[in-house]
Amino acid sequence: MANNEKSSLPLVSIIIDNYNYGRFIQDAIESALNQTYPKIEVIVVDDGSTDNSREIISRYASAGLVKAVLKENGGQASAMNAGFEVSSGDLVVFLDSDDVLKPEAIEAAVKAWHPGVSKIQWRMERVDSNLYSLNIFYPPLGAKLVSGDIKRIMCRWFEYPTSPQSGNMYSREFLLKIMPIPETTWKTAADAPLYTLAPFFGCLVSLPDVLTLYRLHGTNAGLSVADYATTMLSASRSIRDFIRENFPEEALCLREEVMFERKLKLIRDLTGNLCGCPYYERVKRGILGAIDSLSFPFFTSRMKRIEAALWFLATGLLPAPLARIAALEAVKKKNQV
Repeated sequence: MANNEKSSLPLVSIIIDNYNYGRFIQDAIESALNQTYPKIEVIVVDDGSTDNSREIISRYASAGLVKAVLKENGGQASAMNAGFEVSSGDLVVFLDSDDVLKPEAIEAAVKAWHPGVSKIQWRMERVDSNLYSLNIFYPPLGAKLVSGDIKRIMCRWFEYPTSPQSGNMYSREFLLKIMPIPETTWKTAADAPLYTLAPFFGCLVSLPDVLTLYRLHGTNAGLSVADYATTMLSASRSIRDFIRENFPEEALCLREEVMFERKLKLIRDLTGNLCGCPYYERVKRGILGAIDSLSFPFFTSRMKRIEAALWFLATGLLPAPLARIAALEAVKKKNQV
């Protein structure tokens, strides 16, 4: 590629946030450096690791291959903020240090980008600690992906099929409106404010390709059902608070409680504490959730719509012991929000 052609391309910043993932960080760095796209800067932020992470990062920094930011431990948002502060890219990817980008990931995303796009997303494939496929994808292979202006959908449903952290590329223009992410609130799951708010500030582009390997291992294997629901509800409340405090005009369009929040509350109350809420509240959530299921835009078949409506009715109306069984079965079948 000629130098003048390369100079006209947008610069992409790949910001790798790391905490005690010395056994994985080299894979993440190599995947960023080995992209087919020619105009990339790689920034590695170490958030106070106590393992051998900094030794590995320093080798790449000393060779001039990456820019290293070594800081005290402050959580994921603080690491992302620190990396973004020293970045220069027109487009930015936040890569978790236990994940791996496929070589063509950045090139494919840049080709799909155009002015007015706040986020480009692609599928991620779940793999084990040795990068062997587990045949699970985010979003699922059958999910209805969305592109374009979906702000109206977000105002109504407050969700859309999205990839976690390492499956997204954001425009700098969008990130300058959102960053820095509140660090005390988002010590973990700090990607949530970004992928939730992106549709409010621009269009989305969804690529069907699997371009990131999403590693599952002992330290990120997941929470119990009740803890998962509680954590996700807390994240949803925090995002709503962030929008209300910083973008009150956008908050005006949001519904007070949407379908996935009703589902999480039913799962939380039924699997964590059978006396978690009065029966009439459970009935109300079940009925409203069933009604929502009939018009939810991301179901891919009438059967899924009916199954979701029946699940809400079962968990909302049945006696608590039976409703709890329904809640657990939904999770087992990956019938989650």
